[in-house]
Amino acid sequence: MPVRAYKGQPKSPQPRRWVFFCLLISVSLLFGLGKEPAKEDPVAKVTEESPAESDPVEADLILPLTPQKPKTTRIVGYIANKENLTEALTSENISRADVLELIDVLHRDIKRASFNPNIVRRGDRYELELDSHSTIQHLKYTRQNDHETQFIVERIDGQLKARQEDLPLKREAIIVSGRIKDNIWNALRETGENPALLCDKLEYVFEYYIDFYNDCRTGDQFTFAVEKLYGKSGAFVRYGEILAAQYEGDNESFQAFLYVDPSGEDRYYDSNGRSLQGLFLRKPLNFTRISSPFTSRRFHPILKRYTAHHGVDYAAPYGTKVWAIASGTVAFVGRKGPLGNYIEIEHSNGYKTGYGHLRGFARGLKKGQRVSQKQTIGYVGSTGRSTGPHLHFNFYATINGKYKLVNPTRKINRPAGQPISEKYMAYFRQQRDQYLALLDRKNGSIVTTALPIEVAE
Repeated sequence: MPVRAYKGQPKSPQPRRWVFFCLLISVSLLFGLGKEPAKEDPVAKVTEESPAESDPVEADLILPLTPQKPKTTRIVGYIANKENLTEALTSENISRADVLELIDVLHRDIKRASFNPNIVRRGDRYELELDSHSTIQHLKYTRQNDHETQFIVERIDGQLKARQEDLPLKREAIIVSGRIKDNIWNALRETGENPALLCDKLEYVFEYYIDFYNDCRTGDQFTFAVEKLYGKSGAFVRYGEILAAQYEGDNESFQAFLYVDPSGEDRYYDSNGRSLQGLFLRKPLNFTRISSPFTSRRFHPILKRYTAHHGVDYAAPYGTKVWAIASGTVAFVGRKGPLGNYIEIEHSNGYKTGYGHLRGFARGLKKGQRVSQKQTIGYVGSTGRSTGPHLHFNFYATINGKYKLVNPTRKINRPAGQPISEKYMAYFRQQRDQYLALLDRKNGSIVTTALPIEVAE
C-alpha cells in the first residue's frame, strides 16, 4: 500500500543522498577509467625493441635478389659477293662508329697476313653479340672451308680486343702404298688418295736422293704412313706429316723416319739414325720435263749445228721459282751472253752451280750475298739464246784445282746433316720400330696416329 505523505510532515533526506552518491560514482567511473595506466602489450613491446622472427612459410616465399643478365642480341650472317666486312656489319644496322672501332682492333691485334678484314670471301661466316644499346660485345669470324682457325673479338673492361684461335683437329694415320706403272702421280691416284697434295710431301722426304718426276721406273714400289686431319664436322682438312716412308727401286731402296729432336726440330733419318739431308737437292725447281740433257753432242735449235751441251735444260712455265740446290755465296748475278740473266753460286767442298735464261732475280740478290739451300734466287724466263721458257742449269766440280762442268743428274750427293746422337738413339729406335710396324699394313689401313715420343732431357 503506498505511503502517503501527510501535509506538514517533513520529508526524509535519505533518498537524495543515495541519488547523489550514485551520480558521483557514475561520473568517476566514466572519467576515471580513461586515466588509469594501460597495461603493457607484450606483442607491441617486441615489435619496438627487437625484430620479430619471420614466419618460416613466408621466409620461403622471399627469394634473394640476383642481378639480371643484360639482354643481348645475337646475329649470324655471311659475306655477300663483292662485300667486305665493314659493309656486311653496317648492313646489320650497327652504327658505323662501332663497326670502324672493330675493324681498327682487327688491324691492330691480328697480322694482316693472317687476316685482312678488307679482303674477305663470299660465304665467310660471322657471329655477333650486341648489348641492349646495340654495341658490339663479341664477334666470331670463320672463313669458308677453313677448319683450322677462327678470329675472335670481345669486349673486356670496355675495350675491344682481337685474337686468332686454332681449332682442334682430329688426327689419324693412313697407309698409302702402290706400284709405279708410268709415273708417281698416277700411282698415287690409284691408291684413292689425292696426288696433288701428296706428291710434294713424298718428294720432300727423299728430295736429296730421288727425283720422282724422272727417276721413277716401272715396277718401283712405295709405302708410307701419313697423317690425315679432320675438322669438328668430320670433314677432311688436309694431310699432316709423313711419319715413315720407303721406296724400293731396281737399283736402290730408301727408308725415312720422322724424328723430333729435343729442340723441337723434326727431320728425316734412315734406319740407322743417319740424316737424310744431303749436300745438294736433286733439282733446282719444279719442272715439267728435261728438254735437253747433259751431252757432248746436241743439235742446237738456233745455231742449227751440233754442239756440246754441258748442262741440263729444265722446261717450266714463265715465272716458276728457281732455288739454290745448296747453301753458298753468290759469285755472279747479271747478264752473261747466250745464258741471258744468270746467277752463279759457290758452295763448300769445291762445288759451284749456275742458273741461266732467267726472267729476273730475287729482290735484293747481289754478289757476295749468302744464300741458303732451297732459297728462291730467280724465276724461269727465256732471256739470252733461248727458244722458250726453261732453266739452263750448270754444275761444276773442282778437278785438278779447276772448276769443270759435270753432269748434275749423276749420283754426286753426300750426307750433310748430323746423325742422331748416341744419347737419344734408344728413343729413336723405339719410334722407328713403331713406324716399321705401320709400313707392313695394307694400302688404306687406318691406324691410330703414332705420335713422336717425347724425349726427356
